[in-house]
Amino acid sequence: MKHRNLKDERWTRMAIDSLFERGKYKDWQEFAIALRNDRQIALDALYMSEHHAERGSAELARVLVRQFYGNENDLGLE
Repeated sequence: MKHRNLKDERWTRMAIDSLFERGKYKDWQEFAIALRNDRQIALDALYMSEHHAERGSAELARVLVRQFYGNENDLGLE
């Protein structure tokens, strides 16, 4: 995903924020693959979803995290 104002293509919190705001299907596919392979992305996605609770995209990210990792407690979150 081309993230506005970002040159880095990693899934940082800012990149996840962009995904929640304007991500397309292809972006979500890319995100899901990265999420499955990187626990830190899962943690960052959960963090960002708390700040975008009103967005359906934030809930989708939480569903993906639960699908790949179980619940938040399995990731060491409270």
